[in-house]
Amino acid sequence: MDPVRRKSIHDAMVRLADGERAAFPVLFDELWPVLLAFVRRSVRHEQDAEDVAQEVFLRLCSRISDFDRERDGLSWAFGIAAYEILTHRRRAQRRQETYGPAELDEHVAPVASQEEIAIRGELLIALSEACALLSAEDRLNLGLGPELALLQSPGPTLRKRRQRALDRLREVWRRLYGQP
Repeated sequence: MDPVRRKSIHDAMVRLADGERAAFPVLFDELWPVLLAFVRRSVRHEQDAEDVAQEVFLRLCSRISDFDRERDGLSWAFGIAAYEILTHRRRAQRRQETYGPAELDEHVAPVASQEEIAIRGELLIALSEACALLSAEDRLNLGLGPELALLQSPGPTLRKRRQRALDRLREVWRRLYGQP
């Protein structure tokens, strides 16, 4: 970025921090394209990138009174953007985001042949047999039971229980069918 534009962003931030409302359009015009480009490099979908960039700008404006005039304004904005990107990723991970209609085409398997269908059927039967040898609690932890009562457990506890149930399933599979 050229030093003139960087200084213009910094000056607009200083003016906005001093309470000069006329500095907002200048700051927005200078900073928005830079922030959006920065966020686009780290966020998967265009709509999400725009949402995150808006959150960055909102947070920047709500915290403008905390802006240290001795620091570079663009660096401060990028710090806020990095935090918001991280927050967005954590939220997406917690939601275990699914694909929208546009992305489904990339991830849908092509039509299976009769042989593939038969193999999948055999694998499902084998998996059912292996799961039948697990305890009821392990089947619930793996989400195979009729209810998901254990979802009330804290996240780390549930993850650990699922991991242990998967380990036991692997052991049963090895006993029945050998190494995968």
